[in-house]
Amino acid sequence: MHRALHPARSTLRRATCAAPSRLVVASPPTSSLLAPTFHLVEPARAPALSPAPCRCFSTTRPIGQEPAAQYTIGDLTERQYHDLSNKTMDSLTEYLEEKLEDLDLPGLDVEYSSGVLTLKLGDKGTYVINKQPPNKQIWLSSPVSGPKRYDYDSAQRVWFYARDGTTMHDLLNTELRDKLGDEAIEVDLARDE
Repeated sequence: MHRALHPARSTLRRATCAAPSRLVVASPPTSSLLAPTFHLVEPARAPALSPAPCRCFSTTRPIGQEPAAQYTIGDLTERQYHDLSNKTMDSLTEYLEEKLEDLDLPGLDVEYSSGVLTLKLGDKGTYVINKQPPNKQIWLSSPVSGPKRYDYDSAQRVWFYARDGTTMHDLLNTELRDKLGDEAIEVDLARDE
């Protein structure tokens, strides 16, 4: 069952007798007395592609790993935030100054000014830790783990990173022990009394 094609126009139709993936193209005749010519056309095929690289991840914890502690962002007044963040920054600065003096390695320096603590570890990178009063947070930029924003949990009295539940205390201990090669590093951030 074929439809009649207008001889002056080229028309594209599916062939009823051909496989569904093939097309029939009607070419206009060269004169009005000739019938149109039909050609069987294979569909275009995409080139073979190799699988795209992908990154797999899981939301489950490895076997034997303890779940992260649960923290809650405390509802601090502006005064409470400043008191807590100042105690934290002051105790951190004092500890780092003493520790770096004991280590006596070249290129190490600690500077605290206007709410910004800069810890230079020479060719091992620089940490910047600063207060963020509008958000009531302490921000930390690490040469190892990148930027993090710490909120305060009033019940557990710790600064924690809400995305992964790590505390600023634990991150600094782990990274500074590794960077400075000193397992005795024990950053003790001031806790409210």
